[in-house]
Amino acid sequence: MDLLDALRICKGITNNSKEVSEGYIFFAIKGYSTDGNMFIDEALQKGAFLVVTDQPIKHPRVKRVENVRKAFAIASNIFYGFPSEGLNIVGVTGTNGKTTVTYIIEGILKEAGFPTGAIGTINYRIKEDIISEGRTTPPSHLWFSILKRMKEEGVRYVSAEVSSHALDQERIRGTSFDAVIFTNLSQDHLDYHENMEEYFKAKARLFKEYRYNTAYINTDDPYGKRLYEDLKKAGKGVTGFGFSGDTKILAVHSTFKGTDVKIYHRGKEIVVNSPLVGEFQAYNITAGVSYCLDIGIDEKTVKEAVKKVRVPGRFERIEVKGRVFIIDYAHTPDALRNVLEAINRIREKGRIITVFGAGGNRDKGKRPLMGRVAEALSDIVILTSDNPRNEDPLSIIGDILKGISNKDKVFIKEDREEAIRFSFNISKENDIILVAGKGHEDYQEIGSKKIKFSDRDVIIDLIK
Repeated sequence: MDLLDALRICKGITNNSKEVSEGYIFFAIKGYSTDGNMFIDEALQKGAFLVVTDQPIKHPRVKRVENVRKAFAIASNIFYGFPSEGLNIVGVTGTNGKTTVTYIIEGILKEAGFPTGAIGTINYRIKEDIISEGRTTPPSHLWFSILKRMKEEGVRYVSAEVSSHALDQERIRGTSFDAVIFTNLSQDHLDYHENMEEYFKAKARLFKEYRYNTAYINTDDPYGKRLYEDLKKAGKGVTGFGFSGDTKILAVHSTFKGTDVKIYHRGKEIVVNSPLVGEFQAYNITAGVSYCLDIGIDEKTVKEAVKKVRVPGRFERIEVKGRVFIIDYAHTPDALRNVLEAINRIREKGRIITVFGAGGNRDKGKRPLMGRVAEALSDIVILTSDNPRNEDPLSIIGDILKGISNKDKVFIKEDREEAIRFSFNISKENDIILVAGKGHEDYQEIGSKKIKFSDRDVIIDLIK
């Protein structure tokens, strides 16, 4: 049977055999750790109306396609009624800053009175409700079903994080955007993309293969500048932002209380005050402010909204008995450098103690680079577990240590809770303790299990 005909009469679509029931279409996709083709028989036994695969399998209810991931996205878009049509979706991609930019845009739109939705790493939100825990960009059927639900509930604007994995895997194929934003590109995910050029090409697909009205590109970033020039040559609508962009960052001042940014936008200057800490936040703020001003939101509303935007697990500050803990999601060399440089610029006294690890089964090349950054910008480094997954935590720590020359400033505490408590025990009044890597996450991935764990809970317990 033709796939389009099947979509007209099927009851649901999925790429997870556990979700299959009578009348469903099952897309057998080879994933990172499991191959959906292994579950074709299970899907058929559970009543799958049709199975779609890229493998040469002969069965009356199995259809072969050239690209099963792309077919899954296109089918999801059709099944859920082309939900991006009629929604103003802002897609944000880049190594760092995606979550913050989506929160800024969502905050300004809410202040302006628009019904909003958000899809991202922390959670998925419709208006004031959190509808699900997050993943940077969900699988195709969830992506389009969430958009459909948003549309049905009267949402007008959606701010969404778009990962390089999602773009490479065709998860959002067929989505129409109002705007797309590029924050920056630095080393991450090279376990998947192999090298920086492939990583860049995956990100660039959002700007070269999808429909949108305007692109906003960080032109201070070398990859951003290259992308900006490519889009200009192609005649695309594009705005560069940064200290050298079309929309210029004129001045930045950051303290532990927040960041003030002066922006030159379309012939006017605007100064915004944000509780977000660190000069690097100027880029995230400028990206969000530029888009919202361009769609007609007035300057007063923008300024009021930016004052209120806070992002869970991003430079989250907790005072404990004369010390300051900072919880941050930084898990790349560039993000760790940004946070530590921000702390170094604004600290008045005291030492910097950095507690961090690195994720298992992920880009090993970034581990020594993170070690080098932590050594250069911290007084004391405590290496611990992040999400070790199926790797030995001490082996991961060993990789980080390869980037550290002065081992005398390093302590190793494999257990993350022990590491955080140890950082407090060796600290002195006025010290700043950065706990990096997990941010908002309330779990650790150890082996194949998710164990309940929160950096914040451990720190709050120290107060008690």
